This record gives sequence, structure tokens and C-alpha cells, in this order.
Amino acid sequence: MTTMKGLTVPARPIEKLMTVMWFVVTFTVFPNDELILYPLAIYFFYAFFRHGRDTLPILLRCWPLLLLPVWAVLTSPFAVVPTVALRSAIQMLLTFQVCILLVVWMRPREILLTVLAATGICGVLSLFITSYHDGARTGIFAHKNMLGAKMLLLWLSALCVAFDPWMRLWVRSVALSLALLAFFLILASHSATALVLAVLIATMIIGFYFFAGRGAQTPVDRAAIGLIILGVLGIAIPFALSATAESPISILLQKLGKSSTLTGRTELWDYAKDVIRQRPVIGHGSGGFWRYEENDLVRQIFAEFHKSPNQVFSFHNSFYEVAVHFGWIGLGLTTLTLGWALLRHFLQLLRRGGMPFVFFSTIGIIELIRAFVESELMRPFVLAHMLIWIGAIYVSKHPLAVSKR
Repeated sequence: MTTMKGLTVPARPIEKLMTVMWFVVTFTVFPNDELILYPLAIYFFYAFFRHGRDTLPILLRCWPLLLLPVWAVLTSPFAVVPTVALRSAIQMLLTFQVCILLVVWMRPREILLTVLAATGICGVLSLFITSYHDGARTGIFAHKNMLGAKMLLLWLSALCVAFDPWMRLWVRSVALSLALLAFFLILASHSATALVLAVLIATMIIGFYFFAGRGAQTPVDRAAIGLIILGVLGIAIPFALSATAESPISILLQKLGKSSTLTGRTELWDYAKDVIRQRPVIGHGSGGFWRYEENDLVRQIFAEFHKSPNQVFSFHNSFYEVAVHFGWIGLGLTTLTLGWALLRHFLQLLRRGGMPFVFFSTIGIIELIRAFVESELMRPFVLAHMLIWIGAIYVSKHPLAVSKR
């Protein structure tokens, strides 16, 4: 397994604590959380330029991260609500700045432990501070499905720490306890989707570690078999996701008691296609479509899906959501950025190995899957997606070609 050079500007203890706080407030929502979020964002913005000698070169080498934010800035004057669109673009830029700063501050295992600490805090709070909806636990989150989805990140980080032989035994023991807590909360949320993804996460961790866990030192036959399996999956997945009644995804939905419309999502996507046609090139801009008082179509969608005017809603598909707000060009830039990041994840895993890169590769795939049914991709300050970019940025901080054994 390959190693990385030492950090030139390691985070101070107070900055590590601030990072944990940042991960907590970007993982869940609570009253007045902006009183923590924005002061931390200001400090991280200052720290990014304070360490400009290290951060700015990485920013230039990670230019794909700038594509959508720059496009959002350039098109903001033509957005439906220009001020909101510009603010969102600046927040996207700040999100990527924070990701680069954390790579400069911390090694991959430190990031993994920080994620475990933040999500573990939310998991423990959800055990003792909770409410119930239709017999399902909601924890400290807005609804039961959110609890199940959020605990997937605790489940993933806890398993990766628990199975990491480079971690101290007591740390691995704590992580195993948190993994059990996460799985209990996933079951208590009554979210079938979260349960399926939890099983998939465990399978992926085992598979990635077996086929590439030792990086360049992994036996060639293992790596070859792993690549063959990935190739087979690449061919099989389009069939599995087809809309025919005999497709595996349709059969799975029937077993889980889900409708073929994915709880109305396919109907939402039809609306999204119509909205995209209105402004196909640059889109409506952030905040430009979901305006209940000003948009008749939004009121119609809210009525059909039984939503109240004060609720936040989306098209429940990140790619449609991006196309609505940033046009086909924005969608193309997003797809390029995501593909760039995921490719870097797998190259690092094959070259370096180790549980931190198993973690980044797994979360990249899980969030890609969730992007087809949720609308969080490229949204500012979303922890799970920040981890996708953080994992990719490590290649620019520690180029694969010069890594040493």
C-alpha cells in the first residue's frame, strides 16, 4: 500500500474541532444553525487564502470543480432571480474552497475520522432525541426517510474505520459500536431504500478492499477479476434500470412495495422535462423555479403532491434539477465534473489502496445512485457531496505518479 507525504500545513486542534462542527451543521439542519455555519465559512475562506501558497495551486489543478460555479456566476444576470442565483454560485465556490482547504489540512484518515465523529454525534443524538411518524423513528431529522439516508454515511464511515488495520484498536471498537447504532437507526426509520443501500455499502467495502485494498501491491489476479466484475456491471446496470416490467429494478421495487413511478418521481420528471424546454441553454438559475407564490406550475405540482406552500420541494433527481436551474450546458459541466471525480477515486484506490480510498470510492458510487432519486448534487454545503470532491482533490495534493511506497 502506498503512502503520502507529510502535511505542510496541518490543521491545529481548534481547526480540527471547527471541521467537526462544520461537518455537523452541513449534515443536519437545526434552528439557528446559520449562526455556526456562516462564521465557520468566513474563517475557512480566510484560511484558504492564508494558506494560498498551498491551496491556490491545487485549485488550479482541480479546474473541473470550477466549471459549474463559474457558469452559474456568468449566467446569474440572466436568471429569473439574479441575486439568489449569484449567491448560490458564490456558495458553490466557497464549498470547493473548503474542500481544498481540508485536503491541505488533513490526511485522508483524518478526514475519515472527522466524518465519523460528526455523523456519530448526530447518530447518538438521534437515539436519545427523537420523534415518531407512523411508527418509524425520525431522530433529529425532519422525517424518517431522512434519518435512514443520513445514517448511511455513519454506517459507511464507521465500517471503514472499524475494518482499517491502521487504526488503533479502541478507535476501531468505538467505530464498530457506531456502525451497529447506524444500522439500528436505519432499521428504526423503516426506510427500505436505506436498508438496501446499507447492504450495498457493506458489499462494496468488502469488494473494494479485497480487489484493490492493497493498492499497487494487490495481487494482479484480484485486480483483474475486480475490473472484469466492474465491466459486467457496466453492461448489466442499463438493463437493470430499464423501465420494463421484467427488469431487475422493477422486480426489486415490487418486492419492496414501491410503485413503478418511484413514489411519483417519474411524474415529477415529466414536469421537469417541460420546464427545461422553457430555458434549455442557461436554465432558470438557482432559486428561479421553485417559487410558490409567483409560479402557477409550482402551485400545481404542490397540489398534486400534497405539499404545503412553506415546504421545500424538488424534482427528486439531481440531473433534472441541475438542468432546470443551469440548462443543458450546466448539466454537461456537472456530468464532466462528476466523472472526473469518480475516475480519480478509482485511480487512487488502485494505486494507493487503504480504507480511506475505499471510503471515498464507495461514497462516490452511493451518491451517484442517490443522485437519480434525490436533488442534492452540486448543492452548496452538502457533506456527502463535499466528500466526493475531497476524495478527488487528494490526487492534486499528492499526484499518483510520484507517490512512494
